[in-house]
Amino acid sequence: MTIRMFIGTSANGEDAEAEMVYEYSIRKNTSEDVNITWMRQTHDVESVWGGWNTHRWSTPFSGYRWGIPAACNFEGRAIYTDPDMINFRDIADLWNTDLKNKPIAARRGKRFDGHEFCVMVIDCAMIASHLIPLSRMKSIEEHHHRMIHKFSGNDDLVCDLDPRWNCLDGEDRAVNDMWILHYTNMATQPWRPAWYTGKHETHPRQDMIDLWYSMKSEALNSNYVPNIPNVAFGPYDIIGR
Repeated sequence: MTIRMFIGTSANGEDAEAEMVYEYSIRKNTSEDVNITWMRQTHDVESVWGGWNTHRWSTPFSGYRWGIPAACNFEGRAIYTDPDMINFRDIADLWNTDLKNKPIAARRGKRFDGHEFCVMVIDCAMIASHLIPLSRMKSIEEHHHRMIHKFSGNDDLVCDLDPRWNCLDGEDRAVNDMWILHYTNMATQPWRPAWYTGKHETHPRQDMIDLWYSMKSEALNSNYVPNIPNVAFGPYDIIGR
């Protein structure tokens, strides 16, 4: 079995350290083969990830999650996540989530009046009838927000995912009660991506920061470096928002 996993990320390597930590933690804890696609902005308009209108996105990758079914030819399953995470559990367990005959699984949350779509299990065939063609999707500035409005809180379309698969900045959980830790507040992320231009703040849980640096050290000590073409740590020319 090969698990298809799509992870949104920045175009120019601003999140390269986060990618390294996250991918290391995925492969460390997963029993099956995982095929990871890093979804990056590109000037290649023939690419699934090229030619999008990103002006209303809050991150460089916000709307890409809705293009995943097309990237999979509307066949089989796919997992989507943000890049700012640490995984502690076998991703095969997430892959095998019972979708209860619904096109998406995502955790309940307050930010979007229903569900949090930063970790999703997607039935690529079942969701097809709820999406517009990829070419139109790319051109509509507010498309990402339309999709959130359509799916969030819609119990006919979204199966509730265990919140431990998307633990937002630790919440009030112990580390051994998290399956995926999500550093969702961009202001407090320890690697401080260059595309985020807001004010930096102190994370409310020092143990979450210590955990990220510990995992980073473990990855580096294991000689683990992800394959990120044309990227080196340092300042970057950001394609767009």
